[in-house]
Amino acid sequence: MSFRTSSAACFLIFIPVIFILSACSSDAPVPTESTRVTITSGELRGKEHLVDTFAWFGIPYAAPPVGDLRWRAPRPALSWEGTFDAVEYGSLCFQPPNGSSGDIAPRTERMMGSEDCLSLNVYAPKSALNAAEPLPVMFWIHGGTNLTGSSQTEEGAYLASSQNVVVVSANYRLGLLGWFRHAALRATAENEADASGNFAALDLIAALQWVQSNIENFGGDPSRVTIFGESAGGRNTWTLVQSPLAKGLFHGAIVESGSLRLTDPLKSEAYDKTEIDYPVYKNNSGELVAKLLKDASSRSELDTAKKLRNVSVDDLYAAAEEPGSEGDVGFISRPRVFLDGYVLIDSPLELFKDPSRYNAVPIITGTNRDELKMFMMFGDKWVDKRFGFLPEAKNTEQYNRAGAYDADYWRLTSVDLPTEIITRNGGAPVYNYRFDYDDLIEWPVDLPNLMGAAHGLDMLFVFGTNDKFPANWIMRNKEARVELSDTMMNYWGQFAHTGNPGRGRDERAPRWHSWREEGDHLMLLDTNADGGVRMIEDRLTIDRLKQRLLDDELLDHKQRCEMYRKTFLTGFSANFGFDMDEYRQFGGASCPLTYSPGERKI
Repeated sequence: MSFRTSSAACFLIFIPVIFILSACSSDAPVPTESTRVTITSGELRGKEHLVDTFAWFGIPYAAPPVGDLRWRAPRPALSWEGTFDAVEYGSLCFQPPNGSSGDIAPRTERMMGSEDCLSLNVYAPKSALNAAEPLPVMFWIHGGTNLTGSSQTEEGAYLASSQNVVVVSANYRLGLLGWFRHAALRATAENEADASGNFAALDLIAALQWVQSNIENFGGDPSRVTIFGESAGGRNTWTLVQSPLAKGLFHGAIVESGSLRLTDPLKSEAYDKTEIDYPVYKNNSGELVAKLLKDASSRSELDTAKKLRNVSVDDLYAAAEEPGSEGDVGFISRPRVFLDGYVLIDSPLELFKDPSRYNAVPIITGTNRDELKMFMMFGDKWVDKRFGFLPEAKNTEQYNRAGAYDADYWRLTSVDLPTEIITRNGGAPVYNYRFDYDDLIEWPVDLPNLMGAAHGLDMLFVFGTNDKFPANWIMRNKEARVELSDTMMNYWGQFAHTGNPGRGRDERAPRWHSWREEGDHLMLLDTNADGGVRMIEDRLTIDRLKQRLLDDELLDHKQRCEMYRKTFLTGFSANFGFDMDEYRQFGGASCPLTYSPGERKI
């Protein structure tokens, strides 16, 4: 999903920065001899870090995917001689300029980052290096629409220290360099992996293979690896659960606000701008190659592949710039996560019917109650601006209803539906949650209403950073939010240790049990003032959500059609609920069957 960064920049407290906090610490990058370890690439040293942890930053886990290795599967990391001082983050991967992905990023005219970016970080309690037993590993996959973000953005020390785990965070290729399928690239591929197009997924698999080979040297247990990620990171976590290539590389998965949407591989290359679902695969490889190479149709596939690998990243993203965007390529639409028959072999709802066809590990999956509001609050469609920059809902009731449609469908497709299929077909236990925290400031902006329990807010609680600047500017009642954060970290940590969140590390906390057919099935995460952490029963279905849309008196027919289309077809969530025949006559009248260029994907 996307939003214009220029809208967010007008807001007084610059909300987007709050949700992806900089992990940069104030200590000088001085290596510590007691952190010396030997891995497959050579010797390295890390540094003393926060809350009684050691940290090793910027460790290469694969060869730089540059030159002829652009748009190929990752190759093994290069070895080095001497000692590698892993005390600074590696460069973030190429992405449009933004203020929330990290500081270590070379700049070009249009972009920030580098193609030489495949590095990871390790955070471990100081005691881990000499512990009698290795510690569980939590492998973090950052979010950012699969276009922005980096391993720099979440501080892993608090989670590592409080839960006695080793935390790993990795960079992976983003945007048009991370997901790109084209016949010319397949024609020059050296293997099936090169032909996949899912290069970012292959990066994450390579990073997990690195963990299997090396994490024992940092005090980690390669037989107890939990992958977890939020938003696009949650989407990529689901990808690893589905992929046969990741078998045996992890033993539990936590999906925070993820998605099971997969792109049709044909539509990732061929395009028709009049198709109703064109926003999903806008800027696919066929469209971009036609812009980049005016005579592409007359070139050989070998020559086309060579030209593509030589084009500058600036020019590649310039070709993806949409008319009227005024140079803002910050959040372009483009295909991602392809059903390629290699990394991903079938639709998830089919895979989940047979535990032998996917990585059937224990799973936690959940969403935030008000996911979409984080993006709605910057859209002119939904808000007015007091004094030209302070957002205020145009119609509070309509704003809340619109946000609820997408948030509930998001939960349906990433939580309720896959959980039900996995559990009923003999899969491993699945634990569901909904994050409801909304104890936010009401002045100068009514954040409890405008933002609520918004997308990304949960990360501040999972990583224990909700009492740090700038999050503490917008949150109230420090004691209550720290208590909720401790509870969530305990659940996540206990899951990493045992595959079952149980009561976390607090016997007073409610027991989190796995999904079941009847009764309480959903862990609600909130402060005591709003009912506290508790198991509830709150079952959603696609049919009920559609009926709610039909009964919504605040929407006219055109708006119902638009809401149906954006909720069930072109949004962030999987399109399991879209039915073309139903859509044609939704509400008893015809809905448009072609894409209007005036629409903007949220």
